[in-house]
Amino acid sequence: MLPCVAAVSTNAGAGERLGLRPETVKGYLRSAMRKLGAHTRLEAVVARRAGLLP
Repeated sequence: MLPCVAAVSTNAGAGERLGLRPETVKGYLRSAMRKLGAHTRLEAVVARRAGLLP
């Protein structure tokens, strides 16, 4: 999901690409950010690209 979030700027855009509701994307993103200790979407995407998440 994080690669999709990196490719588009909104939860709605990511949800449309993934076939999910924006609220679902928001929840998944919040969970990933919490696990990474990230405070922003950008931090989460950078952590994903650095290999901190599979």
